[in-house]
Amino acid sequence: MPPPNAPPASTAGPPWWLILLAIAAIAGGVYLWQRETPKPVPPATTAPASGGAPAAADATPAPAQPADAVPSVPAPVADGPKYPLPGAVPDAATMPRADRSDAPILEALLALAGRDALGQVLNMQDFARRFVVTVDHLPREKIPTQFSAVKRVPGQLAVASEGDSLTLQPANYARYDTFVHLVEALDPKAMVAIYLRFYPLLQQEYRAMGFPQGHLNDRVIEAIDDMLTAPEVSGPIRLVQPKVNYRFVDPLLEKLSAGRKIMIRIGPEHAARMKKALRALRAELVR
Repeated sequence: MPPPNAPPASTAGPPWWLILLAIAAIAGGVYLWQRETPKPVPPATTAPASGGAPAAADATPAPAQPADAVPSVPAPVADGPKYPLPGAVPDAATMPRADRSDAPILEALLALAGRDALGQVLNMQDFARRFVVTVDHLPREKIPTQFSAVKRVPGQLAVASEGDSLTLQPANYARYDTFVHLVEALDPKAMVAIYLRFYPLLQQEYRAMGFPQGHLNDRVIEAIDDMLTAPEVSGPIRLVQPKVNYRFVDPLLEKLSAGRKIMIRIGPEHAARMKKALRALRAELVR
């Protein structure tokens, strides 16, 4: 079932366990490109037999993976996860209730980052639900901003206007410097350890969201792999603003997933550094 209305954002901060969220945090473009009235999370479709998360009906098929980006993995066991967890997790009975999980999650985060830093990035209210929704929608076309686990990136989108032509400016990439430095400073092992600590709760939220046979960790890996295949755009990135939202002029770019668009919006240098960090995280998640 779709998640209930999320409460207003309060505190937030740099992603602690999944570099994935730090990259999602970099999705200021989600707010600047998609400032229309928020839409509810799309209804779930039937999960595939493998137990993986179903793709959205309008999701763009993932292109062939670069050989150096995604290592091969064994074929999944029938009805089991495609990507088994890399370590032990607590019993689900020991997990806090979802509506009382914000405090213990925040406590875990504070071991990795200060409260002020957390407050700059993450929406901590109903965080487990927000995290699951954000991860699930990274490979989709849009992330529903009212359920986002992260806050918008400060500042305005830097564009140049010449007649009816709008071009994304390199000055926009500097808005993401802080987040890129943060991601590079995070220890993938420590992040995965906290991820595993709360995994039963997150898995419960994922299945309650409409994927009763799904495995959240599979979706996490799918989201990482999707962002690793984001194209490198050469030349100016042209935009159009038919209403309120900015959109890519190139239809191939506009049809990319939310995760791939993020990698384009942060700029080629940042994207290369983020992909390096994502590969390191993936190596900890897939063994």
